[in-house]
Amino acid sequence: MSGDKSIKPQPDLQSVAQNRFEKAIRAAGFDPENKWMGGYFDYEWTHLRPLLGAYDLVPSSGRVLEFGCNVGASSLVMAAMGGDVTGIDVDASMIEIASANAERHGMANKVVITHVADTRDQPFDNDSFDLVLANSVLEYVQSDELPAVIREIYRVLKPGGQFFICGTASRIAPKEIHSGRWFVNYLPRAFDRLMGKNLQRGLSPFLLARTIHGYFTDISSVGWRKGRVAVHGNLSFSMRMFDWVWHAIGVGPGWASSHIELLLRKN
Repeated sequence: MSGDKSIKPQPDLQSVAQNRFEKAIRAAGFDPENKWMGGYFDYEWTHLRPLLGAYDLVPSSGRVLEFGCNVGASSLVMAAMGGDVTGIDVDASMIEIASANAERHGMANKVVITHVADTRDQPFDNDSFDLVLANSVLEYVQSDELPAVIREIYRVLKPGGQFFICGTASRIAPKEIHSGRWFVNYLPRAFDRLMGKNLQRGLSPFLLARTIHGYFTDISSVGWRKGRVAVHGNLSFSMRMFDWVWHAIGVGPGWASSHIELLLRKN
């Protein structure tokens, strides 16, 4: 009966999901209003989605693994594009946030979020995925663990599968893109001991090149230039020159930019 006060109104499911998401973020010690928490999906929708298109990557064409899914933004974007997506992360608190994020976007049944404590040993069969995405994550992998991680990504990719690295802070850049600190990339690790804390640094493209050798082939081609246009519009003169110089040298600009961006194919 419409007038029966004993009947309680059903809670709005989206509000419940939003509350769970915010609670998980606060439990992890972060602010839900932070752009890289509550607003990360919107950011990736306008950045990652056109970037994938620039590299002719179509998530809906096969199984996708996001290595280091963080709050799940990239996984959700690819799921919204029709992908069969699995996201993994070493941080259990991020898995809770990512799961709640999927729920609040109505995609809890469209993406699998899994905690993998050691990504050198992933719970997937050989040749499981057509595409692996590593978005702003490889710089957080310990340098002595990177070879084992790369071999594991190689193992779970299908023959001819693609490995897309993007948003990865470069160790050769004068400014570390995540912390915003100038010249920290050039400081030796001994400096951290003097400071009493570990300072964030980028990933050395030279280390990455040695690590992927024999496993992957760079097929980025003109993707870097197309990606800049797709996300930011027409290239400035300086960016056109940057692109031209590195191509003239025979090295893709994605190796030399402040954030490493590469499309690799499994050998």
